[in-house]
Amino acid sequence: MCDRMIDGNAGDGSGPTTHARIHRIAIRTPVAHHADLYRALLGDLPGISIVDGPLLEGCIADAVIAPTNSFGYLDAGIDAAFTRRFGRRLQRSLQERIGWEFEAELPVGEAVLLATGDISLPFVVAAPATHLPGAISTEPMIYRSIHAALRTVERANATGELPPIESVVMPDIASIVPGWDVESLVIQLRQAIEAWRIVSERAQRASRAA
Repeated sequence: MCDRMIDGNAGDGSGPTTHARIHRIAIRTPVAHHADLYRALLGDLPGISIVDGPLLEGCIADAVIAPTNSFGYLDAGIDAAFTRRFGRRLQRSLQERIGWEFEAELPVGEAVLLATGDISLPFVVAAPATHLPGAISTEPMIYRSIHAALRTVERANATGELPPIESVVMPDIASIVPGWDVESLVIQLRQAIEAWRIVSERAQRASRAA
C-alpha cells in the first residue's frame, strides 16, 4: 500500500508545536530485484517502505516526487506517467512556473511544488535529475534531485500555508536511469535521504529550543 500516513501525535495538544514533517517515504518499483536491492540498502532507514508496483497506480499519499528535466517536459519515460495520471495541464503549470521563477530553466538541485487537483495525490515535487530530456545517461544526478525535493517539501511544511505533507512517494530511480549501476544509484538515494534528515532534525531542535 501507499496510503497517506497520519501522525498519531498530531493535533492532540500535547508537547511543543512544530511544523509538519515527512514521516514516510514510499519507493515504488515494478521490478522485483530492484525492490530487493532497495530493501537491502535502505531497509534500516526509519520511515522508508518499498512497495512492489508501478509508481502511480492505486497510490495515495500527500506528494509524489518527479525527477524530471530542467525544462519541465513530461511526455516521455517516467515523466509521461505524471501526464497520464494528472493530465497535460501539469506540464503546462510546471513550465509556466519554471518560466516565471527560473527564467525557463529549473536547475538540477532545485525543485518546485505543484498542486495536482487530485485528492489522492495532491502535490507533485518536480526536481530535475537531468538538464535535457533523455540526457540523464550522461551523468546521474539522483542525489541532488532527491535532496532538493525533500528540502522543498520541508520548506513548504515550515510555512504552514499548505496542507501538511507527511507522506511522499518516489519512483524507482534505478528504472529511470538505464545503463547505470543500480547499486550506485540506490546509494545516491540513501545519501540524499540521510543528508536531508540531518538538516531537518537540526531545524527541529532549533525550533524546539526557540
